[in-house]
Amino acid sequence: MHDTDAQGEPLVLVVPCYNEAARLNRAAFEAALSSMPWLQLCFVNDGSRDDTGTLLESIRQAWPDRVRVVSLAKNAGKAEAVRQGLLMASTISTTCGFWDADLATPLHELVALREVLSRHPQVEWVWGIRLRALGRQVERRALRHYLGRLFATCSSVLLGIDSYDTQCGAKLFTVSPLLRAVIAEPFRSRWIFDVEMLARADALLRYAGTRRIGTVVYEQPLALWQHVAGSKVKPVDFVKAFRELLVVRTQQTVWCRALPARPA
Repeated sequence: MHDTDAQGEPLVLVVPCYNEAARLNRAAFEAALSSMPWLQLCFVNDGSRDDTGTLLESIRQAWPDRVRVVSLAKNAGKAEAVRQGLLMASTISTTCGFWDADLATPLHELVALREVLSRHPQVEWVWGIRLRALGRQVERRALRHYLGRLFATCSSVLLGIDSYDTQCGAKLFTVSPLLRAVIAEPFRSRWIFDVEMLARADALLRYAGTRRIGTVVYEQPLALWQHVAGSKVKPVDFVKAFRELLVVRTQQTVWCRALPARPA
């Protein structure tokens, strides 16, 4: 057993896993647990067919107070795996998030994202973004980079939400009524649930009429992001993402119409 240091509220980080036994960097996750006493991990085994479940259970046994494992009976997709993890995380702490299992975004970036929530009380969501700029080590394959920029532009135009990078798998949240409402129902999209989260949040905030999405969500440029071999995302998946974007746009309208009339 490893003792935790009571340095502030714990952050529960959801890590969706599907057939990750061969490439999950256990040492990196355990190093983060050792160096960040406020960190807790919630691995979601999304119906893996390899030894992912055995690996995650061994990590949990080594860190019983800091690691949880949620096991889904069958593969439900990353969107539902993340949602199930966030539902659990939101019952444990006032701060949670999710992180890609491949650690393309290294775990030390958690510190900068967490500090944003501390410095800006009005911010409830802080999302890491892969901004290629001098002084930052963001190494993306050219095709993936340009397809990503095209998708982000189309998303911003269709949804009316200015966002630089919705698909980076490094995101933190303050557990609030807004987050609980956004994750209450399964996502309609399988590939771009991050965009759907923004669309749902935007509809709810417009209904409340007190805040705008740009004051609640903060995009934090990452200092380091590197492509990791073995990614399950292929260029053809961007075609599926564009199709789902149209679905999310339709659902955004439905969400707005479904909300009860705001009291006068």
